[in-house]
Amino acid sequence: MKRTIVAVILVVVLLAGCGNKKPKSNVTLTDMTKYEHSVTVAADPGKQDNKIVKDADGYTVVSDTVYVTSNTLNIRVQPGTDTDVLKTVPYGTALQRTGKGDFGWDRIYFENTTAYVSNDYITSLTILENRTFEYSNAMLSIVDTSRQIYDYRSMCEDLAELRERYGDHMKLNCIGTTKDDRSIFEIVIGDPEKAKKHVFFCGGICGAEYMTSLLCMKQAEYCLCYYDSGNYNGFAYRELCENAVIHVIPMLNPDGIAISQQYLSGVHSEEIITDLKKWFERDSVKGGTSLSLDNYLMFFYANANGVDLRRNFRYLWENSNTGVTEPSSEGYPGAEPESEPETQALIRQLTGTKPDLIVAYHTTGSNISYNYGQSEPRLSQAKRYAEAAAEVMNYDVNKENAGFRSYGSYEGYCCLERGIPTLGIALGSGATPLSLNEFNAIWNACRESWAVLQLQVIDY
Repeated sequence: MKRTIVAVILVVVLLAGCGNKKPKSNVTLTDMTKYEHSVTVAADPGKQDNKIVKDADGYTVVSDTVYVTSNTLNIRVQPGTDTDVLKTVPYGTALQRTGKGDFGWDRIYFENTTAYVSNDYITSLTILENRTFEYSNAMLSIVDTSRQIYDYRSMCEDLAELRERYGDHMKLNCIGTTKDDRSIFEIVIGDPEKAKKHVFFCGGICGAEYMTSLLCMKQAEYCLCYYDSGNYNGFAYRELCENAVIHVIPMLNPDGIAISQQYLSGVHSEEIITDLKKWFERDSVKGGTSLSLDNYLMFFYANANGVDLRRNFRYLWENSNTGVTEPSSEGYPGAEPESEPETQALIRQLTGTKPDLIVAYHTTGSNISYNYGQSEPRLSQAKRYAEAAAEVMNYDVNKENAGFRSYGSYEGYCCLERGIPTLGIALGSGATPLSLNEFNAIWNACRESWAVLQLQVIDY
């Protein structure tokens, strides 16, 4: 059953497979479509930064509190690792900083004397005395992770309930509409008008990779649920989001996901149904598939136009060499770069938000890629982000240059066209679509990864 909802931003929302499912909250889907518009924060040309004052020793004069981020930190009588240690202090120790150096060392005032510490191991973010908090999975009662199929309608209902419960900490934006009339949503956690940094996450890029959408929604709920009370290793989630806003698009390709999950019954448009049958018959005749129609659609990666969004971005699009020259379930890069509404919506958000770090979720492999052929120092910066995430996730870091695999890709575009550090995180280890049996391991690996990446971005 189709249900058309007119949003106040004049976007028509058409939900797939509405059925008679009872909403989990008393928020109607019409209420959920009262979206905030995305805000692009432009620099104020009339606002001048405070004048930088350097003393005779070359330090920028400051007066602030910093905290130790390593297990222990040596406080030295002079800058440099070969100088005498005045004292060793533990993680989280608050220090009074009096000077910021451009050469790896900051000056502090410690126990009535001037001393020096490496600025690689301090942060201006507050570190709480209590480094842990009582996490309970039972508190996360909105996003249901007990079902194999997490579909578009479930996501819409969950977005409505998240907005009702945590509206003080989030905004919900509709950033585009797909061919089959589904909306593409962006969740914004924190205040984008105040924060200086932005971290951008995207899931549901490929139809059959719908487990990535479930993860993004669960991560968003976790961040919102513990926004006021949670912390990572002593860093309060609230302060992290106040300094580095989270932007997440949980389901970039809802049409492709509906096709992979529900086959032809997941499609609204008769035109698209006709196209899907035609593509299947052509691929069957040409030897592109030996599967039945339903199985062909189960492994559907493309959008409703038969375009693989992994190859539709303009970075070396013409060299993508997928070998697929017509719309299909996988591999077709489109008639031209950025031809698809999903690609266009994503690019608009990147332009408006100007992220400091981008993360794209895929399946499978349990690894993190960062090398898309970018030059230094961007390569080392991306590597640092990847290694920080891998440490907490216990994932492998893929250090190899993605090469042709980056041609036409979202990650290659962000890295090499936009100059934004980008990570490609491949979740799980089984075949796509991933079995629900893998979700607990994925969730345990990823739960603190957003906080870790926020910290990295803030301290870079």
